[in-house]
Amino acid sequence: MAGHQRRKKRVESMENLIEKIIPQDQAKKLYDLKKSQGKTDSLKMETFKILNATSNCPYGECDGSGMSFVVNEKTGESYGRYCRCRDEMLMQKRLNFANIPDEFKGLTVNSFRIDWYKNEVSQARAARAKKAAVNFVKNFEEFQERGKGLYFYSYVKGSGKTRLAVSIGNALMTSKKAGVKFTTTIDLLAEIKKSYDKKSEFTQSDLIEAIRGVQCLILDDIGVEKESDWVNEIFYSILDYRMTRQKVTLFTSNGKIEELKHDDRIKNRIEKMAVPIYLPDESIRSIISKKENEDLTNLLFK
Repeated sequence: MAGHQRRKKRVESMENLIEKIIPQDQAKKLYDLKKSQGKTDSLKMETFKILNATSNCPYGECDGSGMSFVVNEKTGESYGRYCRCRDEMLMQKRLNFANIPDEFKGLTVNSFRIDWYKNEVSQARAARAKKAAVNFVKNFEEFQERGKGLYFYSYVKGSGKTRLAVSIGNALMTSKKAGVKFTTTIDLLAEIKKSYDKKSEFTQSDLIEAIRGVQCLILDDIGVEKESDWVNEIFYSILDYRMTRQKVTLFTSNGKIEELKHDDRIKNRIEKMAVPIYLPDESIRSIISKKENEDLTNLLFK
């Protein structure tokens, strides 16, 4: 019985297979054509077998590679087609490459709550920033064409800058299928320094190339790193490449662009690359932490 069910699962009618390979409206036209020619019976009788179906695929329709190899059991004709799991695999690769911190995975722009902020001025500023984030995602193609990103800043740590920037990154991966990479400036510089070790798997060039070529880069906490000629040269190499090739970059910082301690080459490029968005000078980190602890306390003592 189990073997029969497996065989039944692997065999699909031609009519169903057509709908998976080509758009539904085209499949209907093809079926109508076959019907007008009196060939629908033969169409339904033809069966197709998936040759590489294994448990590695969640749908049992490929070997986990995202590609199904199919044979027409009547004619012997075979070909390959994309499996349903392919889009899920690509999305997982985007998530792994993006390096989004666990704390922010799954966050959406809509989940950015204005009522976390206490005073009206902060709430108004947060609402404006959220609106900008929504419209940025909605009009991403136009921003991408112009090579423009956003520069989120406030003078208070924990004000939601990173949360909102990462929420945009998550939205771009899911709705726009964009390649996104997150890194703090401190982590980036530390990884580059590690590359100087002879035992390192990567060179400085490898790391810089991976960062500067990504479709959308989230560069978190720019300005907190200690300024030096070396730091300026690293950032210049990355930002100049991205600016001239109109790559989208989202920045977060604890101050205005002109207040950064980097040399003018860096600041001028950031001004060219991003629209400044001022977030509230109010921390919401402790508010979120208290809410999370309250939820867990309810679980502990309910």
